[in-house]
Amino acid sequence: DVEGDKAYNIDTFATKIGVPKIAKGATLCLLLNYLHAIATGILSTPGTFKLVPMVGGHAALAAVLITRFAQLDSDYSIPSIKKYYKHIWDNFYLEYLLYTLI
Repeated sequence: DVEGDKAYNIDTFATKIGVPKIAKGATLCLLLNYLHAIATGILSTPGTFKLVPMVGGHAALAAVLITRFAQLDSDYSIPSIKKYYKHIWDNFYLEYLLYTLI
């Protein structure tokens, strides 16, 4: 809640550098993690991971992340950010499910 932080003079990354930069940076970090998981699946010794869930599952989660990021309002409104944040947590929970298949 950036507005509350500003009202009570609480310094956070979001109040210092802005919500758009935080959203873009967090999305980039998560996307890089998914790309790393995909590369790990492709480059690892055969049999280390089940290829379809490791590569396909992480590619699907990366695609969902990009799609959800693209759906953010251009003004990064609070409802839009909250909805995006919820979708990030959905991806985290789906990752736990994916681990059981890898």
